[in-house]
Amino acid sequence: MALSYNQNKEFRLIFINSIVIRILPYWFLISGCGLFNPSSEKESGTNDIPIPDPLYIRVNYPNGGEVFDPGSIVTILWESNLDTCEWGMEISLYIENDEDELVHVNTANTGLFQWYINTDLGSGDHYKIWIESLCANGEYCGGCYGDLSDSIFILTDNIIEPYVGVIHPNGGGIYTIGSQVEILWDSNLGNCTWGMNILLTKGTDPVLTINHGPPDSGTFNWQIPDTLDVGDDYKVFIESLCSGGGSYCAGCHGDESDDSFSLVNN
Repeated sequence: MALSYNQNKEFRLIFINSIVIRILPYWFLISGCGLFNPSSEKESGTNDIPIPDPLYIRVNYPNGGEVFDPGSIVTILWESNLDTCEWGMEISLYIENDEDELVHVNTANTGLFQWYINTDLGSGDHYKIWIESLCANGEYCGGCYGDLSDSIFILTDNIIEPYVGVIHPNGGGIYTIGSQVEILWDSNLGNCTWGMNILLTKGTDPVLTINHGPPDSGTFNWQIPDTLDVGDDYKVFIESLCSGGGSYCAGCHGDESDDSFSLVNN
């Protein structure tokens, strides 16, 4: 049976609509999978598995151009994405590109270290700092990652003499045996691996090691032991156990209370 023009047109529209309805779900499926018209996120690669940064150490300070006086304390700064381990870091002083002396070893990977500049170092404009890690992935490696100051820094000939000064007890005090006393001191030496040595003297004789190896923090709380005798001729002696922050010296700088203090019974 022949169709009129209008009937034929209506039939074609129905046929096209039915095709579109069948194809439309597949269109959305293809678009949703990113197979058609991929998003800018896909093109940029942000869905890719991230690649970890390579392991590194970077010296930040001193990194060239600085001027320091021997006997002063300098905060060495670095950054690193290495894990902290039991061996830590090693810090060395270089003249140009050759190692001159050890600054500190087994330093915690905290990103900073207080360096006392040894007064024995000669003046000059040729110094650098080298920092290296002593471990990788939890294993000792003896310097597998490291960095050197980008340029040289200067040490002057203006030497600041090293000192330790007892602040308290410094004479005239009366303390009860069994009580606690805060020992205070001042120093320009900075901290080191071996720390300080604090002694109690009676007259001219040492009678007690109060603490061996505490950090050079300037303070220590001392519990006066009950075994000590009553007396009015006690003093505190405090000495550093290292020179230049990295070398053991067994008491190269020290100071004693200016005058005696007394210990009494409760």
